[in-house]
Amino acid sequence: MFAGEVDLKSWYKPNIEKKILKEFSKRSDLKATIDISIFFILLLISGYLSIITWGTWWSLLTLLLYGNIFYCKIISIQHETNHETYFKSRSLNRFFYNLTSLLGGFEAVRWKWSHFHHHTHTIFTHEEVYDYENNSPRPTEPIRFLLNFLPLGPIINIQKVRHFTHFEIIKHSLGIFSDVVKQTVPENEIKKVKNSSRLYLLFWFSIIAFSVYINSWLPIIMILLPPFYGNTILMICAMTQHAGLQDNVKDHRKSTRTVILNPFFSFLYSKMEYHIEHHIFPKIPCYNLKAFHKVIKDQMPSPKIGVIDAYKEIIPAIFKQSKDKNYFVDIHVPKVN
Repeated sequence: MFAGEVDLKSWYKPNIEKKILKEFSKRSDLKATIDISIFFILLLISGYLSIITWGTWWSLLTLLLYGNIFYCKIISIQHETNHETYFKSRSLNRFFYNLTSLLGGFEAVRWKWSHFHHHTHTIFTHEEVYDYENNSPRPTEPIRFLLNFLPLGPIINIQKVRHFTHFEIIKHSLGIFSDVVKQTVPENEIKKVKNSSRLYLLFWFSIIAFSVYINSWLPIIMILLPPFYGNTILMICAMTQHAGLQDNVKDHRKSTRTVILNPFFSFLYSKMEYHIEHHIFPKIPCYNLKAFHKVIKDQMPSPKIGVIDAYKEIIPAIFKQSKDKNYFVDIHVPKVN
């Protein structure tokens, strides 16, 4: 099996009629366009507030708002277009995948293959199939785990993060390839990782040069730095996916978590809080996951209701795992005839 293939036959799948599954798997250019239009409107409003408050203490609040909207939604769209389920049009998916990868600091070729690998081997720790995409399981330093939720947390943790994306791009541009690339990217695609990473560096330098030219920090702060200071909402949502759960098990109900989020977080996160459903059927578009969840909920574990409910389970598990590497939250799954 090569990276990009998901061995669905050996993983648990709920009972569902093919006709119903086919209906939920339909993609829509209209739904994606509406979603991304709302995002651009929110980005314009928060960006405008950041510009007019620049130089005052209010800018700290407006930039936090802008940065979190920017980064969380950018990465959510990047993820969905990587699956080619956001738009019906394949060309639109590819265009927005490359654009959001660039703006989010997630090099497109590397993440195309490593994310498929993540779906094929979700939270597997065996060396030959190691799931590099997950930082959340088995942390050895819980305090550093908690620091990731703070603005600028990625900078504080730069020495400890396994695949800090911007630093990784710099290394790849120099031909120094990380373990995740060596394992998940086909050999004939590795050169593309290097060339793509160099284009990302060129983009970064162009923004910096433009900032110098207009004598303003704003282009750097509003285009390049949101992944560093606007990380909180994305981290809050993303860490609910697998943290504290069982590894090396071919049942996403045991290794993955669904959380019912508030509408604002759910929008920014592109419904990825329905994460068990997404992992079992990764070709269902994000905007169909909520309805799909209702269809198969009797075959799924009870979802966590809100962020607080989820972290009541996650935080104790993180501290226990730091002392006992074999500990995991044992999820009750319903028995279905």
